[in-house]
Amino acid sequence: MNLLSLRRAALAASLAVIFAGQTGTASAATTLNIDAVADTFLSSDPDYANRDMSAFGAMQISADLPDYVQGIMYPRTLDLLVAYDTAAIKAGFDSQYGVGNWHVTNVRVKWYTNFDILGVPAHNPQFNVPAAGAFNISLLANNGWFDKQAAGPLGLANNDLNWNSVFGAGGKYANLLDGIQTLGTYSYTGGDFNGTNNCSNDVCAPRFWDLGDSADLLNIVAGGGTVSLFGSAADANVTYLVNQLTKPGGHSQIFVSAEAGPAAVPLPAGVWLFLSGALPLMAGWRSQSAGRVLAVRDDD
Repeated sequence: MNLLSLRRAALAASLAVIFAGQTGTASAATTLNIDAVADTFLSSDPDYANRDMSAFGAMQISADLPDYVQGIMYPRTLDLLVAYDTAAIKAGFDSQYGVGNWHVTNVRVKWYTNFDILGVPAHNPQFNVPAAGAFNISLLANNGWFDKQAAGPLGLANNDLNWNSVFGAGGKYANLLDGIQTLGTYSYTGGDFNGTNNCSNDVCAPRFWDLGDSADLLNIVAGGGTVSLFGSAADANVTYLVNQLTKPGGHSQIFVSAEAGPAAVPLPAGVWLFLSGALPLMAGWRSQSAGRVLAVRDDD
């Protein structure tokens, strides 16, 4: 093998290493999950705007809509909040892979609803009627809406958290949404299940929602921190009911997948530019080499 061939082989090997790191050709991922530690919702309804909405059995994302079916003639908006303590997930991956020897590859939440049929009310006047539409799931930078120690098995929020204390003038939680980051916009289409029994015995229409690859989200999970989410309407139509921790079974959960080794470091744009030129060049070398071999054979 001549010097030029050695250089070509070295470049090919280097490119293979780079692409392996970027495409994540590593071992299969492991997935761990935990239940939420707190959840609640906020309602602009004057009857509920000053109330703590923890422990209602369900929470809701709703556009500003009336509920004519249940006699609510004025519109009201509903937003949900849910938090997950990922310390146990970090401990699980640390045990499996070793501390600092793993990276997060995917984060999803699993939400259940026991009233999923569009147009059929949940038999509670505080909720709007389920309706198809789009909603956002966002990452909160502020976890001050609940206390882990006080939340208990019911997942209670602070008892002074409500619509007015978040959105009202001079509210205690007026800064709750500062630094909020939208993780994704999702489509809710309803289903064919309704039931008031506990979700341990019913299917309760579970759905997974992928939270994307936000660096802030992945860093929180990798550090075993609290993932605090805010669900809100993304159009003027949606109404989506989600079970709370106080609904037996079917609790909101977070699922985290991870693989061994450090996360791939994104390549600078200049490197990708070099690679885009190097690959055709390598293909040209192969063509030239093949041509020389054919030429030699023709001479023979």
